[in-house]
Amino acid sequence: MSYWTPDPQAVEQLQLILNGTVSGSQSIIAEATEALTQARQQPDFENYLLHILLSNNGTDSQIRASAGLTLKNSIMLKEFAEKPDSVKHHILNEILKGLVDSDSLVRNITGNVVTSLFSLFGVKGWPQVLVQLLDLASSEGQEKAQEGAINALAKICEDSSVDLDKSYNGETPSEFIVPRLLQLMNSPIPRVRAKSVTCINLFLLIKSSAIMSRLDEYMQKLFVLATDQDGSVRRSICTAFVDILDADQIKLQPHLDGVINYCLHSVNDQDEEVALEACEFLLGLSTSLLDESLLVKKLPQIIPTLLSKMAYSELDIFLIENQDAKDDATEADRDEDIKPQMAKSKNSNRATSSKKERDTSQLEDNNDSEDDSDDDDGSDLSEWNLRKCAAATLDVLATNFPQEVLDIVFPIVRERIMSPEWPVVEASLLALGAIADGCIDLAKPQLPELIPFFVEKLKAPQPRVRQITCWTLGRYAQWVCTEAGSGGRYGAYFLPTFQAIMTCALDNKKVVQESACSSLANFVEATDQSMITPLVEPLLYHFQQCFKTYQRKNLIILYDAVQTFVEKAGEMIQANEGYISLLLPPLIEKWQQFSDDDQDLWPLLECMSTVAASLGESFAQYAVPVYERAINILQTCVEQDQRCQTSELITPPEKDFIVTSIDLIDGLVQGLTTHSAELIKQFNSNERNLMHLLLICFEDSFDDVRQSAFALLGDLSIFLLNDIVKPYLHQVMICIDNEIKHRNYNSNAVCNNATWALGEISMRLSKEEITPYLPSFVSLLIPLLEASDMQSTVLENAAITIGRMGISSNEALAPYANDFINQWCKLMLYLEENEEKETSFIGMCRILSVDPRNLVISNRQAGLAGLTNFLRCVLYYESPSEELYRMFFTLLNGFSAYFGSEWNVIVSALDQQERDLLQARYNV
Repeated sequence: MSYWTPDPQAVEQLQLILNGTVSGSQSIIAEATEALTQARQQPDFENYLLHILLSNNGTDSQIRASAGLTLKNSIMLKEFAEKPDSVKHHILNEILKGLVDSDSLVRNITGNVVTSLFSLFGVKGWPQVLVQLLDLASSEGQEKAQEGAINALAKICEDSSVDLDKSYNGETPSEFIVPRLLQLMNSPIPRVRAKSVTCINLFLLIKSSAIMSRLDEYMQKLFVLATDQDGSVRRSICTAFVDILDADQIKLQPHLDGVINYCLHSVNDQDEEVALEACEFLLGLSTSLLDESLLVKKLPQIIPTLLSKMAYSELDIFLIENQDAKDDATEADRDEDIKPQMAKSKNSNRATSSKKERDTSQLEDNNDSEDDSDDDDGSDLSEWNLRKCAAATLDVLATNFPQEVLDIVFPIVRERIMSPEWPVVEASLLALGAIADGCIDLAKPQLPELIPFFVEKLKAPQPRVRQITCWTLGRYAQWVCTEAGSGGRYGAYFLPTFQAIMTCALDNKKVVQESACSSLANFVEATDQSMITPLVEPLLYHFQQCFKTYQRKNLIILYDAVQTFVEKAGEMIQANEGYISLLLPPLIEKWQQFSDDDQDLWPLLECMSTVAASLGESFAQYAVPVYERAINILQTCVEQDQRCQTSELITPPEKDFIVTSIDLIDGLVQGLTTHSAELIKQFNSNERNLMHLLLICFEDSFDDVRQSAFALLGDLSIFLLNDIVKPYLHQVMICIDNEIKHRNYNSNAVCNNATWALGEISMRLSKEEITPYLPSFVSLLIPLLEASDMQSTVLENAAITIGRMGISSNEALAPYANDFINQWCKLMLYLEENEEKETSFIGMCRILSVDPRNLVISNRQAGLAGLTNFLRCVLYYESPSEELYRMFFTLLNGFSAYFGSEWNVIVSALDQQERDLLQARYNV
């Protein structure tokens, strides 16, 4: 029980202050905020806020809400932990009263306060609240109280489900929470039923034994509620089926037919959120590992339903037609037209490579710069919705069951695509684009007819038809370009298709420009050198026109298209001053228009990075001002970030400025190679030094910053190790060590770049220089080879790096050979043959040549198996350099002589074809 009593005068004064914080006057808000800061110094400040929040005596609702929000924020401050225990106990004892208040705003804010308190005190500090909330949610005759309690419990479960599933003194909260929630599914109050299902679903996501052991009971209750009249309940049920599919597919399998039928029915629900959740189940089903035959037999029902949901709704059409009437390519974009941009951090892994796709925006829930937005004024049309979910599901099904999908889709689409109604035509074009990746091989007989049809649709009067046609053509770019590049029967399709898309890229509607420009990038990427050569000059003139025409939003897409083009045609542009004079002036003009803190600069910095790297010495005349600005931006942001660590009054910098400035410097280093040393030294000083800034960035909490910083380190090590990196070698090695040591799943890309950079450094250091660091890195890299929480590219780079270390440190690494040879071979076997793979094999040959006994000294059987795997790697290395071939020859013949009769055992593990190849190539 709490005995605290407020001072009425203090309550009145605090109410006046809180009223000022919600005033429309900025000066009054500023005064009230200052007064609130002073009031915080009182030890029982939070008690007064709670009192006002719970004051159901005529106090204005907004003042009560402001008190609640201030209380929530105060609880989250570190100073709250230093408050007297009496204050904390009073709040914990009284706060639940707000859940029974008649004011819904007060109930909701109280729920947020309860959640914050629970995140602070947890199960150990506030165990009774869980039972209190469940009791309140179960109480009869207090509907508002029940709703408030279940809402608060749902927020706690959302934030703390993992903690609730842990054991405390032999008891696990989830084990008493879940059974009570199952009972609450019978509540007469719709919100209580819906939120109970939501809470259980949160435990399903973590596969809590509390629900997994009661899954049959849960599903039976879901089936009973399947026809519930309340939309929020039906939505939660569809979500439950999605989560059960993920948690235990086998349990769902006996009921699968009925659940699929239910979701197919629910996709047509008038409640759009129910329909979307039902479609999410179909999407999850399409990627599940359930018996394929169960899904195939339902495709005749699923696919027509998906196709019907890919058409714009009547409301969508109304909004779109209004937007398109206002869409004018000459009109400047507003700030709200521009989606928040995220800089794309550089990945410098070169073991394997993957180009970011540009053409999935109609299928994915993404907010990046390449989203083919269906909206120009911020409506929900550009968000993840039923249409996009249906298209994404069709895409996955087409990949998994191409023939079955094609057989169903084509007859339906052939009929609908001739409709006089443009939304029907548009949806049919979307469907054909959605199935492209999966069905393109099977659809080849139809493509000679479809491609000209698509090109004709680029002239359609409706902007959205032109828009989606550009997108769909981009999905078939590979076929069109392959036909032309290989001299195929339909090679003549390429040029008119390409020219038609170029025309659309200068459309008078921004939505068409955006889609066409993205599609153009797909075509450029799919072309070979012979096809792109005659197009270089026309494209350069085309891009010039685009730069003059495009507004802010589409410039982002244009920068990306220019990057793709320069990556493809960089060598041709390098060699032609006329091409350079067409490409660079528009970019430099934009570069000069933006201030250093303008977020529109981010995508331009990314573009300039690629241009600088691709043009090499041809970019030299622009290198000095470009580098100077990049290093200035980097220094300003790093220093601002350091200052904000010590003062809450300083606004933190946008980390994307750090990322993009580092990437631009990296592009200059890649392009100018060893000549970039002069550039870096020119601007290095006591006040500003590139390596000093990088060392700070290696410790940044933002993964993307570290990712780009380690990418730059790797390139500096390739070209400028002695001049720039070596003076800071010890600090650099510590930073790489820390990054690999503290890796986690979310830092995959960072660990990847750090490992790659270590390999580049290691192969260029002498034995004496690298020896002090070897024990630590060996202890990190060998386990990394088999890390289950890391992506394959990280493991591949770890293998490459171990091999490269052997170039100078073969004797030091030789005793560990038996510990890593098998996994090393597994990772290296099918890697692309390039300079990285070659140098790693050179190092490994040196390691193995030190003493063959190292392979078998600790575990003879594993060592001999490792040697067999190494032989297989050598045999599958199709085009080793002359140096590497000689090393292979010498090493294998040495092994044959050393192991004597055991050599036949080693070789016998190879198949006959491999043995013949071994004899033919290496005479062993």
